[in-house]
Amino acid sequence: MSTESTSPPVIKIQRQSRLWQRLARRYDISRSRHRRLPWLGYTLTAVNIVILAFLVFDTPLGQAAKNLSPRLIEVANAVTDIGRLAWILAAIAVVFAVGLFVARRSPIHGRYRSALLIRMVAYVGLSVLTTSIIVNLLKYVIGRARPLLYDPYGIFGFEPFHGDFLFEGFPSAHSANVGALFTALALLFPRFRLLFIGIGIWLGASRIIIGVHYPSDVAAGLALGAWIAFAVAVLFSRFGLVFSTGQNAWPRPRLNHGLR
Repeated sequence: MSTESTSPPVIKIQRQSRLWQRLARRYDISRSRHRRLPWLGYTLTAVNIVILAFLVFDTPLGQAAKNLSPRLIEVANAVTDIGRLAWILAAIAVVFAVGLFVARRSPIHGRYRSALLIRMVAYVGLSVLTTSIIVNLLKYVIGRARPLLYDPYGIFGFEPFHGDFLFEGFPSAHSANVGALFTALALLFPRFRLLFIGIGIWLGASRIIIGVHYPSDVAAGLALGAWIAFAVAVLFSRFGLVFSTGQNAWPRPRLNHGLR
């Protein structure tokens, strides 16, 4: 009696089906711990901070930006590109490649840890990429003039859909990328969250120092990036990927819980 071997496409479909079944099972297990999160409170707080920065700080900073110390501007220029999407994605790609390399050459226990590392990298990458897409769409639609055009436009210069660098100030894309990256790291490694938050704020401030963004641009960018990284962490926690759902419904890193 002859037997037919299963074709590669069928095997692939079977594996995908098992993957979705595992994810659905994980979601059902964590469903009882799902709680409503204070999205409205966070949004209102962020909006108020942005409005306060717009009304109180943008004008004096717009006037003072050109009078800042050249040395301070030089230092800010040296660090500000850490928030550039290309640099962040390059770092993520390196970590991802290292994780794959270790996964293929390590014992079983090491492979589990490498798989977790790869999932963490996927979480950070998804957070940053989602943030970058949204913030760049907002910049194009809003079309706020940068501080470089303060004299002719002031803080109320808006040219929606202009598409020029000088009219893509709000929100700050660098700050949004930094907000997503360092919020993701703070959620993954809560022991160091104050350090990550501090680094994120200073990198955002560098955009103000070099004169390409107002404080409200930076505040909006940081808040948007942080919000998206947190939302993606909540989504991952609902499926038991990287995070689990804590008692207060906030995502809790599974770094010490292994892979199940």
